[in-house]
Amino acid sequence: MHRKLVFLPLIVGLVLTNHAPATELEWVRTANDQRGFVLSKSGDTFVPWGFNYDHDREGRLIEDYWEDEWETVADDFQEMKQLGANVVRVHLQFGKFMTAADAPNQDALRQLEKLLRLAERTGLYLDVTGLGCYHKQDVPAWYDALDEQQRWQAQARFWEAVAARCAKSPALFCYDLMNEPYVPGGKKKRDDWLGPAFAGKHFVQFITLETAGRPRQAIARDWIGKMVAAIHKQDQRHLITVGLVPNSLDRPGLTSGFIPDQVTDDLDFLAVHLYPETGKNPQALKTLQGFAEVGKPVVIEEIFPLKCDAEQLGHFIDASKPYAAGWIGFYWGKTPEEYQPPATIPEGLTLAWLTLFQEKRESILAAESEAPAFLNNGVTAHRGDSGNFPENTLPAFQGGIAARADWLELDILRTQDGQLVVIHDKTTARVGDRELVVAESTYKELATVDVATDFRHRTGKSLADCPPQQIPLLEEVLRLVKKQRRTRVSIQPKMDCVAEAVALVKRLEMEAWVGFNDDNLQYMTQAKRLAPGVTIFWDRGANTDIEADIRTAKTHGFAALVINQAGVTAEKVQKIKAVDLQAGAWTVNDPQRMAQLRELKVERLYTDYPRRALE
Repeated sequence: MHRKLVFLPLIVGLVLTNHAPATELEWVRTANDQRGFVLSKSGDTFVPWGFNYDHDREGRLIEDYWEDEWETVADDFQEMKQLGANVVRVHLQFGKFMTAADAPNQDALRQLEKLLRLAERTGLYLDVTGLGCYHKQDVPAWYDALDEQQRWQAQARFWEAVAARCAKSPALFCYDLMNEPYVPGGKKKRDDWLGPAFAGKHFVQFITLETAGRPRQAIARDWIGKMVAAIHKQDQRHLITVGLVPNSLDRPGLTSGFIPDQVTDDLDFLAVHLYPETGKNPQALKTLQGFAEVGKPVVIEEIFPLKCDAEQLGHFIDASKPYAAGWIGFYWGKTPEEYQPPATIPEGLTLAWLTLFQEKRESILAAESEAPAFLNNGVTAHRGDSGNFPENTLPAFQGGIAARADWLELDILRTQDGQLVVIHDKTTARVGDRELVVAESTYKELATVDVATDFRHRTGKSLADCPPQQIPLLEEVLRLVKKQRRTRVSIQPKMDCVAEAVALVKRLEMEAWVGFNDDNLQYMTQAKRLAPGVTIFWDRGANTDIEADIRTAKTHGFAALVINQAGVTAEKVQKIKAVDLQAGAWTVNDPQRMAQLRELKVERLYTDYPRRALE
């Protein structure tokens, strides 16, 4: 928890809602479009909307009273359900669940199982956040004495034991590896694993005491990988995330070291703790968008009117819907009636929050179960988001999707052993660390070339900032694109391999996701003949005969003429649009030229900077 009012209470009027009985709880998975979650059996959209149940009205953690006062826990779960929640986030302290580095506390684990059964009966899903050290007095001395690797091993043992107890329950929404982990900055070694206390609790925890020359994000990535692997020993089905603070983004100033797009490959979704400030909703939204750009679902795992009033928070929640897949606030064990009238400012804040929670519930949970429609903003990410990532690589295509480009564009060639690979040139010389002729090399040989080399040199990035990249297979990129339904992909064949590409598209049942583009008329007509449903963008030079181009495009059923941007004129655009073809331009990176082309009513821009074009 980033900033908590430990003494805060709750809100107004119980709202009875219809929920599936516990026996009907379905397992939750990420949606194919990687923007949210669905229920595995029905396919219905699942939007996490709930509470952090991190302490009771007296500031006690759940392990302090869940044995002697079990009825309190059961009553609180029923109250959260009646308020309209579908998710409850609980926090487990390491010291309560481990009696030694390799010895889980079986009594605590049995109590956790009991909590899962309660969640099943109540119809609530659990976000189980672990490895807490909130109360320093509960941290075993032997735990603090461990070195980094020993501590990680003990943490992995914690997660393996927890996952073994949770694996079979559909009521588990996710495992959250740690509340707010940090990697220390600077060269000085820390002498404490915990960050400063806030209201008597330590919400920030360091996963190492020193970087020892290692990149911070590499340490974070390794730690996440180790924890995920421990969970997967017992449970490969439930979702996994980690709690991230806003300064996890790679921006100037103090950062956590957990840079989202560099450390979260092993996670199923991102969880961010975000408390908008008065008058600063745009800044908070920009932060949220930074997390969404990774291309995975984002849950705002902590939110509360701590730094703004409830009205502004409501506006923020509404504005955050394009980027967030769920919202989790706070409940501290007191019903709304108990806060009327509020006797203190904290009680008033909590009452306002719970009122807002109930007011927003219907609109939040009314999400359509159908996957979103493809975008139609006219921006094509040329070789992916190639201004910010190495061209024609998986990070570039992920970047294009995250930027919400209408289409990705990529180039393909065939290897000596018949594999379709994504690369523009006939050799690897321009982009790679050595030269191989693509058509004369096997895919295994080509995979040894670091095709991020040129990009790294041109941008001055380090290996840590721009890791080596392999030439991707076309199938890899297509499967990446098929995980979502916002962005499509246009294939540009750089040799006679259209038939193989179309066959692959059909095998993957991806005609709806795919188009073709090139200036080679033979290739484009062949693609349209073999796959009549795909979109064809015919690329043209700056000075071709526009009248002849239009006749040819109409004859073959092409969708657009995409002209070298230097040759685009108002007259050409008008002629193209007059016959119901789209007018496009390639490749446009200058913002002023982008604006000029938009003024000319150009509908499609190929660009290395899709985010710039959309802005």
